[in-house]
Amino acid sequence: MRKVKHMTEKKHRILVVDDLDDWRKTLSGLLREEGYKVDVADSFGKAVTLLRSKKFDLAVLDIRLDETDENNTQGLDLASEIKRHWPSVKTIIITGYDNPEIVKRAMEPQGHGKKRLADDFIPKTETDNLIRSVQSLLEK
Repeated sequence: MRKVKHMTEKKHRILVVDDLDDWRKTLSGLLREEGYKVDVADSFGKAVTLLRSKKFDLAVLDIRLDETDENNTQGLDLASEIKRHWPSVKTIIITGYDNPEIVKRAMEPQGHGKKRLADDFIPKTETDNLIRSVQSLLEK
């Protein structure tokens, strides 16, 4: 069980994008406990709107962003948009699905610039690993 840290608020702002309300609340709550400023979105479109209106340091993106996303790729599509339009924003892909092809697509260098879509890829239930990854990426 995680111990709650009572830290002063950090300057880093994180965007959490997940179509499931329970996971948005869980993830945003964990990150706020660590002292981060957190905004949430439940869809690709809402995430882009927030990215246009605020400066984020990191985005935590679920791989599947709505029930019609049969290929479970909207999170990767959003990561691609972030890397294209907001290249300074670090991205962590989370998922509850075990699909090696999705992991490969997220973590292998893509396109002309040969950048990865995600800076890390973590199973959704591994919240301690998520916190460690966030801390590591934002301290770089």
